[in-house]
Formats: sequence, structure tokens, C-alpha cells
Amino acid sequence: MAEPENLVLELLREMRADIRSVRDEQKEDIRGLRSVVDSILLRLDYFEERVEMLRESTMTALGFAVDASERKKKIETQIAELRERVERLEKAK
Repeated sequence: MAEPENLVLELLREMRADIRSVRDEQKEDIRGLRSVVDSILLRLDYFEERVEMLRESTMTALGFAVDASERKKKIETQIAELRERVERLEKAK
């Protein structure tokens, strides 16, 4: 009659197989998570670039608005000075 295999060794083999299975599952999960993280990082990079572009555009637009406002003030000042000169010339006649 053949000796039955040692029960402890059989249990240890099953535990090793289970541990290998869990490790393989964990590796797949980690690969999936890395893929998700990489995707999120790409999106964040895109959004960071878009925010920077919007900031630059806003600053440029504000610069144009300020420049236009200053030009308007200069023109208004020049018109006021010219009116005064014309009024003085008309009074001098």
C-alpha cells in the first residue's frame, strides 16, 4: 500500500498556489491603476496648458483694455485742450 502524501505538504502547496494567484491578481490590479494614473496625469497636463493659455489670453485682453482706456483718456484730454484753444481764438476775434 502506498503511503498517503503528507497532509501538511499538501496544504503548503495549496497555500503557495493561492499566494501566487493573489500576487498575479495584485500585479494586474497595479498595472490597471498605473494606466488610470497615467491617463489622469495626461489630462492634468492638458488642463494645466489650457489654464495657462487662458491666463495669458486674459492678461493680453486686459492689457488691450487698459491701453484702449489710456488712449481714450489722452484723446479726451486733447479734445478738451483743443476746445479751449478754439474758444480762446473765437473770443480773441
